[in-house]
Amino acid sequence: MLSKRKGSICGIGSFVFLLLVWLAPVAVRADDQILTSIDEILSANPLKPGQPGQAIKIAQDETISLQVQVAAAGMAVKRHIHKTHDETVYVVKGTGQLFINDKWVDIKPGSLHFNPMGKVHTIKNTGNEPLVIISIYTPAMKEPDRQFVE
Repeated sequence: MLSKRKGSICGIGSFVFLLLVWLAPVAVRADDQILTSIDEILSANPLKPGQPGQAIKIAQDETISLQVQVAAAGMAVKRHIHKTHDETVYVVKGTGQLFINDKWVDIKPGSLHFNPMGKVHTIKNTGNEPLVIISIYTPAMKEPDRQFVE
């Protein structure tokens, strides 16, 4: 599915969940096939001391944005919705909680969450190590689409 993507793999991005800030991408085209591992991605994009989190863009075209997101211990996101994007989250490393369907649910490696657009949700790292997730947005997340609630 990644063989016809347009975009790039990002270098260190600033994943301040509250702001969703993006930094300059490095020059690897996502229309190339990509084979990597989470460990390689994290090694190439370490979380800096004091940095609450980051988003590492893996691939993007008109239909999808694929990211690895890292949240430092204690990091939490305010409750929000996405007005124009569905989001799928897969937990790779760490432990945390998702706020879905008006309640907090524990997550761990292997947890999978689909969040349709317009549904209130959030995530927090409840562990002592970084929480690492794969996040997929459809259609592609080309501009911030996080509307805070409460």
